[in-house]
Amino acid sequence: MTQHTQTPSMPSPLWQYWRGLSGWNFYFLVKFGLLWAGYLNFHPLLNLVFMAFLLMPIPKYRLHRLRHWIAIPVGFALFWHDTWLPGPQSIMSQGTQVAEFSSGYMLDLITRFINWQMIGAVFVLLVAWLFLSQWVRVTVFVVVIMVWLNVLTLTGPVFTLWPAGQPTDTVTTTGGNAAATVATAGDKPVIGDMPAQTAPPTTANLNAWLNTFYTAEAKRKTTFPAQLPPDAQPFDLLVINICSLSWSDVEAAGLMSHPLWSHFDILFKHFNSGTSYSGPAAIRLLRASCGQPSPYPALSASR
Repeated sequence: MTQHTQTPSMPSPLWQYWRGLSGWNFYFLVKFGLLWAGYLNFHPLLNLVFMAFLLMPIPKYRLHRLRHWIAIPVGFALFWHDTWLPGPQSIMSQGTQVAEFSSGYMLDLITRFINWQMIGAVFVLLVAWLFLSQWVRVTVFVVVIMVWLNVLTLTGPVFTLWPAGQPTDTVTTTGGNAAATVATAGDKPVIGDMPAQTAPPTTANLNAWLNTFYTAEAKRKTTFPAQLPPDAQPFDLLVINICSLSWSDVEAAGLMSHPLWSHFDILFKHFNSGTSYSGPAAIRLLRASCGQPSPYPALSASR
């Protein structure tokens, strides 16, 4: 008579439970595409932690599925955090004002907000991912890109993926006399002591760059002649600046060819985003050669 002894099965090594990112690959690929296009305020470390949470091997399949269900709201919140959209507190505080919008106005806002070209690009990316994932382990490439983005933030790269880091035609100076540089720069605009726009477009970096811009603009000076020519004649300068009206509004109303525009000696059609209000815009126009200040001190000095 023989005795059969059963030896307990050894647990499988933990590395056998690596299951990859699965559908979350598309989630991160969309983020990489939006980051490349400049639509995200990307947080590399938070996304790396979230990716590690998704990749962590779990032997029990039920716990693995539960992790994906938990990751859905976390991933949505992280995606929202990576965008330029307002936070929950801002939405709640402005909720009463949004509730007063008419349905037609809300529909118009939604149609303007949707970028159909971006939706088409996301659809093409989805089809490409579904097609290539049959033969290629997309998780490997996604992890490599995520690690690379985190390395870039740690080492302080000399180049950047963000469109704001692309070289511009603006001439920078390191001297203190911005006005003297303007006279010798030819047709290119000169901004004194301005740093290169290579940092990620975060709120802190944008505010720092704007403050540096104001500091450089404050160095501009205009030298007026000691006296006018004998034949100089006085003249009046009338500036008409309509608040809360853009050229897009005029174009939408079909009034771009209105006879009114032909009565102006000078008509401005191209503006920067430095000032959106009519009062500070008029002040900056009249003081253009003296530099572009912050709107609040400019208003206080003009009162």
